[in-house]
Amino acid sequence: MVKNQKKKRSNIVQKWIFVLLLSLVLVLGGLNLAKARGLLLIFPEPPQIVNQTISLGSLTLEQKIAQMVIVHGAEWNMNQWKKLQMGGIHLFALKTPELYQRIISEYQQNVTIPFLVTVDLEGCWNPFSYFKNFTAISEVNTTEGAYALGKEEGHFLKRLGFTVDFSPVVDLEDEIWKCRSFPGDEKEISRLAQAYIEGMQSEGILATAKHYPGKTLVIKDPHKYLVSAEISEEDLYPYLSLTSGSELKGVMVSHVISEGAVDSEGKPAVVSALVINKLKSNFSGLIFSDEVNMLGLKDYYASLEEMYLAVFGAGNDLIINFNDDPNEIHHMIQVVKKGVEEGQILEEQINASVRKVLGMKGFTVVE
Repeated sequence: MVKNQKKKRSNIVQKWIFVLLLSLVLVLGGLNLAKARGLLLIFPEPPQIVNQTISLGSLTLEQKIAQMVIVHGAEWNMNQWKKLQMGGIHLFALKTPELYQRIISEYQQNVTIPFLVTVDLEGCWNPFSYFKNFTAISEVNTTEGAYALGKEEGHFLKRLGFTVDFSPVVDLEDEIWKCRSFPGDEKEISRLAQAYIEGMQSEGILATAKHYPGKTLVIKDPHKYLVSAEISEEDLYPYLSLTSGSELKGVMVSHVISEGAVDSEGKPAVVSALVINKLKSNFSGLIFSDEVNMLGLKDYYASLEEMYLAVFGAGNDLIINFNDDPNEIHHMIQVVKKGVEEGQILEEQINASVRKVLGMKGFTVVE
């Protein structure tokens, strides 16, 4: 009898231990899931905006840094990107125009500062191929055709809710994809790109010339490899022409380690302050980094923290980071914030970029 009672008590204790352990596993699993989705982050309050005027002083340092970042605009982390007040979202291939319109509309709802909404539409590189085709840039050989293509693409993007297209490519040759560059020499490419940009921006879409300083498509793919190139004056010609004689709104800087007409000091161009400051001396528009998780940049550094400090410190206005984890993006913001506080990055440099970003979003920026 006594043995049976002890056995029953032992079974009850074991059951309770099992229930407690199971509960602990579920709680820890839930916390890990919440952390993975960025639900445990502390988010800042949005700034006060009156009549499209925003005071730079009303933004925290974290908010200013966040305004300099473009992230992948997935549905599952939409609330976290809103709460972190990121500067922009980038969308990849979806199956219907209605899906793009819905997602972009939901992103822009109830945000104090709207997102830049970016895409890569370059004719042959087309995220909309499920339902819409466009002429490849390599097939356009007249300024009339270039203007018409830019206008067609700009009208299409505006209707879906986009604000920025990472196009046109003005590399002189495309030996990787064979279809992303205009035909002709540097002067012909410049004329075609100018017409394309005018067509696109007439529809209210910001065009972006890429990939400065050139030769990005004639060597190994920088998505996969560290790459280097000798840059000629001919490679630079389209950028000098477009940034000095047009209403071009953006230039994207590549990860190519360059020498010759542009010397990136043995490092990827996108992290060379010398390269970016020289570009800024001739251009007042937005400077975009190429995506920072490409191995052509990432493999250059021993750590992500070192890379983050370098790409912000070099002077890029907008940094593209497609890491889907809000915790990692928050970590990047904190790394850069610490770099500013410790004097590794000048806060005035951050402020100058944020003024440009907010200005492109239609705000009047005051101190």
